Amino acid sequence: MATKDHYGRILIPYDFSETADLALEHAISLVKQLNVDVVLLHIVETPSIASSFKSVFRSEEKKFHEHAEEELKKVAEEFSLKIGAKVHAITEVGKIYKKICAVAKENNVGLILMGTHGASGMQEILIGSNALRVVKEAPCPVISVQGHAKKIGFKKILLPIDNSATSRQKVPYMLELAVQSKAIVHILGLMTSSNEDFKKTFRVKIAQIEEYMANHDVPFESEYLRSDNLATDIISHSEKIDADLIVMMTEQESTSLLLGESAGYLVNHSKIPVFSVRPAEVDPDKIQVRF
Repeated sequence: MATKDHYGRILIPYDFSETADLALEHAISLVKQLNVDVVLLHIVETPSIASSFKSVFRSEEKKFHEHAEEELKKVAEEFSLKIGAKVHAITEVGKIYKKICAVAKENNVGLILMGTHGASGMQEILIGSNALRVVKEAPCPVISVQGHAKKIGFKKILLPIDNSATSRQKVPYMLELAVQSKAIVHILGLMTSSNEDFKKTFRVKIAQIEEYMANHDVPFESEYLRSDNLATDIISHSEKIDADLIVMMTEQESTSLLLGESAGYLVNHSKIPVFSVRPAEVDPDKIQVRF
């Protein structure tokens, strides 16, 4: 079972935007429920410039850093009062996604919660948004929140399960959120084949997850869906049941060397928060949910 050790510390990247403020709103109840420490991180990202000009901008960069540090401390103090716990404020300089991942690793972070503005067109194809890069490279699960996600709290969690080798790995990570949020889990079995043997084997996998939920007293509902497009079907179903959170693996329906196509689409287009879990680096044939 996932325990609070998974989420002993939450990292919240903060850029002073409305989306970042929304991420903080989502974090309030989550932090209280999981009883975790918080690291609030701001990154001063400087443009790439020729070496001959670097000295000109160095003093300005220092001013930006000092100002951001002061402002971040104010935000951290206000947030600390809201959650009733200490908030560690960190200001760094560098590339945003690289610094987020590095700080998460250095501070033994168990969960990153970040606002995202999404991406589209060529940027989406190349995984140009910071959120997608963090999801792909972070050493821990990531909850991404877009500006559409105004409803606070995770009371209805959508758990899509496909036939990929790693799909069920996300279940234990999701369990603690479901327990602490007193949420109902909507298990969505995504059938990618009409073959009877496939369907029989797949239903056994779903039954194991149902048993896992029942053993941990987590309320759930199950539904099967024949799907040829996992990403759009997941989003459509999330809207149908009015879900608050989608839980996914980062390499779900992975045909890309960068990030699973469904995963990237969900992070960019879902109007509700998306909880992303990276697959464990183990033999895919030996992956199983531990009950």
